[in-house]
Amino acid sequence: MSTTSDQPAPIRNDNPILNAIGANWWVLLIRGILLIVLGIYALVNPGLTLLAWAFMIGCFLIADGVLAIVAALAGWTQSRGWTVLRGVLAIVAGAFAAGHPALIGAVAALTVVLLIAAGSIFSGILEIVVAIRERKAIEGEGWMILDGVFSILFGVVLAMAPLFTASLLIRISGGFAILFGLVAIYCSFQFRKLKSL
Repeated sequence: MSTTSDQPAPIRNDNPILNAIGANWWVLLIRGILLIVLGIYALVNPGLTLLAWAFMIGCFLIADGVLAIVAALAGWTQSRGWTVLRGVLAIVAGAFAAGHPALIGAVAALTVVLLIAAGSIFSGILEIVVAIRERKAIEGEGWMILDGVFSILFGVVLAMAPLFTASLLIRISGGFAILFGLVAIYCSFQFRKLKSL
């Protein structure tokens, strides 16, 4: 009768990199949980998510400006004057963004949506022009023209409802955040197995 267990003995991990990853598995777990919370928040409140994003950008600019000024005063940069000026401008821009997150968020969202719309319309027009001009050299120019028309219509729809489109994009981003969060949580438990015994 054998006294040893029937289960295989765990494999000892002597790789320091894998040990470090395994020991810090909980960092990825927390990141995954935060991504899921952020994703749910974006799905439920896309407008407030945009405000929070604009406020965070403002805070980041303020911190960047302060660090630039500190670097200039400490002599860590070659052009102190320009670095101080950049720092001051970053602080002013950050203070404005943090103080007016609704305005900054709306302008940023509208800019992104309108750029996508303009690109879609321009590419559609270009596709139609190429299909007509090169109709003798290419086959299926009708499909190319139809694709160009759909591209133009898509751009027009985006341009007609930019705020709705921005809200939809935020919700899509929230869905991806939830997906990435779930993957991160799964990976964190897999990385936990790498911890040395």
